[in-house]
Amino acid sequence: MQNLRVLLINFYSPKSLGLRFLERALSDAGFDVTVLYFKNFHSTHPKKPTETENKLFLDFITQYNPLFIGFSVMSSLYLEVVEDAARLVREHSKAPLVWGGVYATMFPERCLKHCDYVLRGEGEGAIVELARRLKAGENVDDMENLACMRSGEAVVNPVRPLVTNLDSLPMAEIGLNNKYFIDGGELRFGDPMLSSVSYETTCSRGCPFVCSYCSTVGIKRVYRDNRHFLRFRSVESVITELLHAKDKMKHLSIVHFWDEIFPDDQKWINEFTVRYKKEINLPFEIWAHPLKTSHELIQKLRKAGLFQAVMGIQSGSPEVRKTVFHRVESQEQVMAAAKALADNKVPRVIYDFILRHPFESTEQLKETYALCDALPGRFTLQLHDLNFLPGTDIVQEALKRGLYTEAEMEAILYAPMERQYATWWESGSSNPETVFWYNLTYMTQFKTLRRKARKLAKKPDAPRSRHAAARAYRWGKKLSTLRRYRQKGWTLVKGFFK
Repeated sequence: MQNLRVLLINFYSPKSLGLRFLERALSDAGFDVTVLYFKNFHSTHPKKPTETENKLFLDFITQYNPLFIGFSVMSSLYLEVVEDAARLVREHSKAPLVWGGVYATMFPERCLKHCDYVLRGEGEGAIVELARRLKAGENVDDMENLACMRSGEAVVNPVRPLVTNLDSLPMAEIGLNNKYFIDGGELRFGDPMLSSVSYETTCSRGCPFVCSYCSTVGIKRVYRDNRHFLRFRSVESVITELLHAKDKMKHLSIVHFWDEIFPDDQKWINEFTVRYKKEINLPFEIWAHPLKTSHELIQKLRKAGLFQAVMGIQSGSPEVRKTVFHRVESQEQVMAAAKALADNKVPRVIYDFILRHPFESTEQLKETYALCDALPGRFTLQLHDLNFLPGTDIVQEALKRGLYTEAEMEAILYAPMERQYATWWESGSSNPETVFWYNLTYMTQFKTLRRKARKLAKKPDAPRSRHAAARAYRWGKKLSTLRRYRQKGWTLVKGFFK
């Protein structure tokens, strides 16, 4: 009897949209797929697996004798965990180990130190071809999208063209009796998605922008012909998937669209908003961009159920946005987009900023404060510090400017997971002036603290002002925590008491 079993493993993402696409592609091709989700996602304080969880992982993989074991390696942030898991697989299983995902696509040679094969780029077609060749005992070294070692040298084959018709791809798989989850010191059977109150999907693939801190630019460069890098699914495809999610997920109350930029095509939006309101009728969240956010667009989405928009502004300094982050929108365009969100009374508006990094001067941080102070309506701020990620253009920019040596940058890029997440959220800057203007910026998201920030900004050098700003910032952090718990509570109540 031929072996049709495939084991797919995902790290720190029990919803894992990409892996679900691959699972469905393999199952549609007749393969018996088992999926293991290893560790839950935590946006601020992720933890490495415990000894107990690593033993559960080892016991799980040794039960199987699959055609291959696939790892989804999307990010370098948890790379040390993936490498430890790979070592366990190679020591205790004879199955070939295959890595795929964003990180694996950009750095196949590094990944081949820990696995047998790397699948690069869009993987639905490639993973099915790999499974069929392995089942037939055929050579796979010449496969498109595949990288492997041959005679001690890394061979990286070209990728097949991008799929232009996204509707031809399989939809994400929900449920089925083939999923397991290791977290909290336990191995649990069942799809974690089924008990969730939120569903995550995309209406598109690709992005029209080239932000220096984002890995999308690196993925785009993998494809020689990337003229059609940004592609959209039909409204029919999106609605069909969401109807399936509603049927499977009994507590579903929110839909998260994780498109890099939510579609703004007028014809598409007109059809989507009518059908979504009629057939899905759930609050939904999008990522927005100042150049893709108009009053008319937000007005239509708001009527359809838009309840949260997350917009990356990244800096209040036009110079930093343009020369460092490769963002071309003007102050006027940023404010126009913010006004569109405020005028249409989107219930939750979140603005994302990257601050306190070596490219930014104090004067430029002041510009960010001024911009935030002028933002209209109610909003929440997500203030990140800059954590360099492998394969992003900003890494080369930092090296070119002499901000770090090659060795220093390597240590930053591949630092332990806990340190990278800590860098992302808190720099621990000791510069009093930087701390002061950062604190004032944070305060602008609260109506009462914003008024206080304006007063303190008039005397920035006074020790009393800096102490007052520090106290107000701490109050703001407490208010932010309360707000976050209130919002999560609302989501859970809505999901479990529908």
